Amino acid sequence: MTSALQPRWATPDLHAAIKDHYDGLIELYEDLWGEHIHHGYWAEDEPDPGRHAAQVRLVEELMSFGPLPEGSRVLDAGCGIGASAVHLAQRLGCQVDGITISAEQITRAEAKAAEGGVTDRTTFRLVDALHTDYADGTFDVVWALESCELMPDKRAFLAECLRVLKPGGTLLVATWCARDDSLSADETRLMGRIYRDFVVSHVLPLDQYRDLADGLGFTAIRTDDWSERVWDTWKLSSDIVKPVVRDPSVVWKLVRAKGMDIFRFLNSVPLMKQAYDRGVMRYGVLRAERPL
Repeated sequence: MTSALQPRWATPDLHAAIKDHYDGLIELYEDLWGEHIHHGYWAEDEPDPGRHAAQVRLVEELMSFGPLPEGSRVLDAGCGIGASAVHLAQRLGCQVDGITISAEQITRAEAKAAEGGVTDRTTFRLVDALHTDYADGTFDVVWALESCELMPDKRAFLAECLRVLKPGGTLLVATWCARDDSLSADETRLMGRIYRDFVVSHVLPLDQYRDLADGLGFTAIRTDDWSERVWDTWKLSSDIVKPVVRDPSVVWKLVRAKGMDIFRFLNSVPLMKQAYDRGVMRYGVLRAERPL
């Protein structure tokens, strides 16, 4: 069955859902996950650095996967609350434009840039990553860390990335992936619940992202599956959510502040753990270049 890999939202509905989701729950996301609202990376045969250090490690690993050159002009497509943009500006002296469709995320990102002393090297804007207003060939690097899964049209997103890259520029994507496009009915239902609760359009197998990039004319394409390195994210996240779920006073306080959708949000964490445990959800990275 392939229905779990098809877009589940019309674009205007998806935009509204994403905006409402992150505008309403951004504080809770940050409380539970920290400033880097994405997976962590646990290197094989190394001591556990802790969840927050593992999240920073994932950023560093993606930088190395490029590699991302110092002083690059970077488009952070789907920048979240700006933690990656601030990190790139601090570590490599990059000039970063972060874009998102959540006004609350921009507010948090600007505050983080000020705290990190990089307001002169970061800009955050309310822009749809599928339809930006940047001129052709503006950026050395397009950075998409766990934003591609939100895009209802993956090909159009990659095409926009290609357009705004300079000749020879690099695309770096880290994204949720499906195991393959032959899911059982039960697996399809599981993915559908995750899409609903995380306000995700759909995910694709990693090889389909490679094929899309190749078909658009990208060159020097490389992919890698990091699923084994990031899996602990959901074990730890489930442990963090359990005390919240078990305390009715906390849950009802969240409901009063955030509405009834908080139940779906809290339930989404064990669903993701289940999807990784069953091998249905995977985690992939892609690196590609705009031809010279």
